[in-house]
Amino acid sequence: MNTTLVSVRYARALFELARQSGELASTDQWLTHFSEETKRYPKMSSLMQNPIIATDEKNAFLEKLFPAGTPALLKNFLKVLVEKRRFLLFPEIRDTFHAMFERQQGILEVELLSATPFSEKLQEKLKQVLGLKLRSEIRIVPRTEPSLLGGFLLRFAGKEIDCSFKNRFYEIEQQLLTC
Repeated sequence: MNTTLVSVRYARALFELARQSGELASTDQWLTHFSEETKRYPKMSSLMQNPIIATDEKNAFLEKLFPAGTPALLKNFLKVLVEKRRFLLFPEIRDTFHAMFERQQGILEVELLSATPFSEKLQEKLKQVLGLKLRSEIRIVPRTEPSLLGGFLLRFAGKEIDCSFKNRFYEIEQQLLTC
């Protein structure tokens, strides 16, 4: 996930406000719902980013868009994004917020890169082993990367475990060059 410093700051601010008000789970759910709606209706996102449309009109649109029961925190946050002309960062902010929420819940997302897809059984075994070692609930996100040649690469929490053939061949090459 490639995020900008600005989106991390906005996500962290929203996370802290939601945590203090006891609305973390509901804020995460509403952000996810709103994110899905902006993906389903891309014109809505374009409208919010359009510099020609006045901020008041955008805020009025947001008010009409949300049903009763939507947390005021979320409405106000989205209005701030509109006013500061940062609505373009909403997908990044949502992803960062969700990652922070999951981390707080003890869920760790692990990216599994492999040359060919791992079977469900092997992914489940890897999930169990990592869960014991990292003392967290693990969610595996599998991706194929043919350049690895074989083996696998795990990425999580800014760390990387490289068990790929590509890396092993590189290590052997370095040993041969130093002899």
